[in-house]
Amino acid sequence: MIKRSYYGLLSTITLSAFGDAFGLLAMEWLVYELTGSKLAMGALALSSGIPELLLRLLGSPLSDRLHRVRFMACLAAIRLLAIALPLVMGLTGQLQLWHLFVAAGLSGACAALFMPTAMAVIPGVADSRKLVRAFAIIDGSKSAAALLGPALAGALTAANGALPALGINMLCYLAAITTLLCLKKLPKPSPAPGRFSISVYIREIAEGFTFYKQFPAMLTIMIMASISNLSSIAVWTMMVPFVREVLHRDAATMGTLSTVFALGTLVGLSVISMIGEITKRRLVMLGSLGTIGLVTTLWGLFPSFSFALAAVFASGTLGPFFGSLSSSLHGRLVPSNLQGRVNSIRFLIGGGLQPFGAFAGGAIAQLYGVPVLFVIAGLLPMLCASTALLLPGLKALDGDLSTLEATHRRPVVEVPSQGVIADR
Repeated sequence: MIKRSYYGLLSTITLSAFGDAFGLLAMEWLVYELTGSKLAMGALALSSGIPELLLRLLGSPLSDRLHRVRFMACLAAIRLLAIALPLVMGLTGQLQLWHLFVAAGLSGACAALFMPTAMAVIPGVADSRKLVRAFAIIDGSKSAAALLGPALAGALTAANGALPALGINMLCYLAAITTLLCLKKLPKPSPAPGRFSISVYIREIAEGFTFYKQFPAMLTIMIMASISNLSSIAVWTMMVPFVREVLHRDAATMGTLSTVFALGTLVGLSVISMIGEITKRRLVMLGSLGTIGLVTTLWGLFPSFSFALAAVFASGTLGPFFGSLSSSLHGRLVPSNLQGRVNSIRFLIGGGLQPFGAFAGGAIAQLYGVPVLFVIAGLLPMLCASTALLLPGLKALDGDLSTLEATHRRPVVEVPSQGVIADR
């Protein structure tokens, strides 16, 4: 199923995810130490999320125009330099809040295109008949990194402060860049027809939305993902205040919760891999989102350490039943020459509300407390998933997708005059 180049891509994603686990915890901890403000925590997420949203929209054609390996390496290099800013300032005793916001903004902007580019490569290096398993392995590698990373980052931060964790983040990016530059056999996109122009580029951005216009059931699913992600980011952005103010524990507990979440994700991915092809996609995907919402609501009602462990494990286990199925649907239904921009739009829709969810979560937690925020954050996806189950159009997600693959791939590929890149 998996070609040699797939393993290289797998290693790159794993290294990046492992480093991110260190960097994210470190920057959140530093912001809270500098300010003690929940609104500042939300503002940090906002400073990362806004550039990420803009680049996902405006940069969506780049993954299909540029040499994907070099492009990913360039993005990783910029993220490395971004993390270096607060690390150097911290080591010299000159760290200020704006250093962390700048680092978060640059990192978010690069993250906007890094994973969509990686996702665009996967269908070309994996067996098309086993994409669910291929994407599950990718998700599993990220979760395995997240399983070990937060626990080590939490222990390291508790013992030595947050700056060494930023150093680990930089080393992981350096290793990821090296791995990418050693990959020589990943598919390249064909050059776009004609000379570059603003009008052609804008049309290419619009073509990223074409898939969702042709297949409105997938648009509905991504709107559901957006609502769920809004709730999730509100919860996880407030995890440091939850650990310090509600549980009265240290950074090691923060790392433990993140690790248990990743362990749950690995369990969920293992189940997905063993099951293989799932035909009742609508019920499985919406059911997972609704159940995660229920667990989050109960977490807010019973805000203890033991229930927190159970809640994050359950949420991690249920998450892949949406994520891997969504990835496999995109991998099968989107034409290969549009994978980059459609995945960018996919991430744009799915994560579009995250920055605002993070800031709103900080405001709600500041006014009413973290447990109340958790209750609200759980009720929202529960209600939306229940409503979406009643929509008849989502039944198109179930059963054999062969007819849909033929229907939705053909029209886009046959319009090269509109700036579509030729099939690689």
